[in-house]
Amino acid sequence: MNSSRERMLDRIRASLGATRPFLEAESARASHIPPPFVHPITHDDLAQQFAAELTKLQAYPHLCTDDEAALEIIAGILEQHGAQEVITWDLAQIDLPGLADLLHQRGVTRLDGRIEGDPAQRQASLQAHERAPVCIAGVDAAIAESATLVIHSGAGRARMASLLAPVFIAVVRRTQLTRGLGEAIERIKQKYGDLFRDASALTLITGPSRTADIELTLTLGVHGPREVHTVIIG
Repeated sequence: MNSSRERMLDRIRASLGATRPFLEAESARASHIPPPFVHPITHDDLAQQFAAELTKLQAYPHLCTDDEAALEIIAGILEQHGAQEVITWDLAQIDLPGLADLLHQRGVTRLDGRIEGDPAQRQASLQAHERAPVCIAGVDAAIAESATLVIHSGAGRARMASLLAPVFIAVVRRTQLTRGLGEAIERIKQKYGDLFRDASALTLITGPSRTADIELTLTLGVHGPREVHTVIIG
């Protein structure tokens, strides 16, 4: 068995050795800069395109003219789900004036998503966060052609604020919309420089969590939120 294994590996090594110069040349010739977008324009307005693509994903776009309209949408979602606790980014990072007052007026407790301490403390904190039915976060970019939210983690931007609760509300400014992934990545690089210098992850969220078994039965919400609302302001 070992002899057969070694012969197979020797053939793979020989093949890789023979093709390596060609592969290196092709790699050097190819562009390593992602294109700014891929698909053709389907709407003149990026917000409308994002909303159309998000609807296809069984998620919910909300186009709001101003902050007040956005707060009304968020209040309605909180009421619909009977939320008494929510997981959020630091509110300054979400950049939606009036959100703190809204949560206070509704008697909603804000959880910051941080899980720290010894194992027992972390377990207790996680269990406390699991009770929250809704999480709220901002984004760094929103890609119109795929309805993808791009989130750069960091201080005050707990990843759990977009991943743990069954319902996720993303607050997006119209100025954060991009046409494609390449444009979004370039914008984030300009903002942060080294993407992972002060962050452990760059998260891309396209609609609710989807999982399919071997029989291709699709289930929402197994590995993340099953309901995604994007509140686009402007």
